[in-house]
Amino acid sequence: MILNDYPWLSLPYQQLASGIIHKRAHHALLINYVQGSGEDEFVSKLASRLLCQYSQQLEPCLKCHSCQLFLSYHHPDYYVITNEQGKQSIGIDQIRNISSKVYEKSQQGGNKVLWIKHAALMTEAAANALLKTLEEPPQNTYFILSDDHNSHLLPTIHSRCFSYFLPVPKLEQSIEWLKKQYSPQYSDNELASALLLSENAPLKAAALLMPEKWQQRKEFCNYLLEVVPQNNYWQLAKTFDNEDFIERIIWFCTLLSDALKAKQKVGRFIVNRDQVPLVRLLATNSNEKLSELYNLWLQARNQLLTITGLNKELIICNVLAQSELVD
Repeated sequence: MILNDYPWLSLPYQQLASGIIHKRAHHALLINYVQGSGEDEFVSKLASRLLCQYSQQLEPCLKCHSCQLFLSYHHPDYYVITNEQGKQSIGIDQIRNISSKVYEKSQQGGNKVLWIKHAALMTEAAANALLKTLEEPPQNTYFILSDDHNSHLLPTIHSRCFSYFLPVPKLEQSIEWLKKQYSPQYSDNELASALLLSENAPLKAAALLMPEKWQQRKEFCNYLLEVVPQNNYWQLAKTFDNEDFIERIIWFCTLLSDALKAKQKVGRFIVNRDQVPLVRLLATNSNEKLSELYNLWLQARNQLLTITGLNKELIICNVLAQSELVD
């Protein structure tokens, strides 16, 4: 509810909440975000302001009965939809069920708010069912759709919504925020690396900086320091025997990209600022080899993310074997 812990969200909240005060809030709001920027807290705060019955200010009053119900997670006019456990999509039945409810009279006599999390997970049928409701919205009903900025919604849904991109803070502001959480545990270069690996999303970076996860990255980089001079990529196989193999592929791709940047004398754009010796070691390879390795591993990542039923171990073994053949 309180965004004081996330100062970068203050201005975006003020911009949207001012529309509520002046009765200019769009009935359908599409919020795009970088995952880990405080998106859920932001939407929750906005929903609480829409449901508050007394406040004439930017902040919800937190005292009225509607606010108390919201704080207790039992507000009858607040609906949250996302994919059900074990499912990869939001189905048409979920949308139909909630659409019938939003046409009913508000139980608290105020606004109704429907939040669809990960809206791009809606099937085409579900999106079309929602579209009908958006075209003829019930009175005093607000729809909030949210999803990662890389996701894709039907253009017809976009056209019915007011789109708002939730910005991430500048790198310097994020570093200062992380320092308050972790100082003096990590150096500035480590904090910057975590942020740049996380699209500068502070909460995503904070998750990466959890001791166990950060130690895994350090160990992975240490393995590379041994593997690269020998061109023996099979030694990396043991680092891909857990569920975070996609993340490790991304780590390696960013290091290869950093090596190319170093060779082009644009070191200020390096992501892995805490791994300069490793970046320099990788940069001893030719541009052609670095580019081929990068494309090879990026292709493996894309296959693992987009093609269902693939044998993960087989893909990893194949890319490790091909890496040793790159000249």
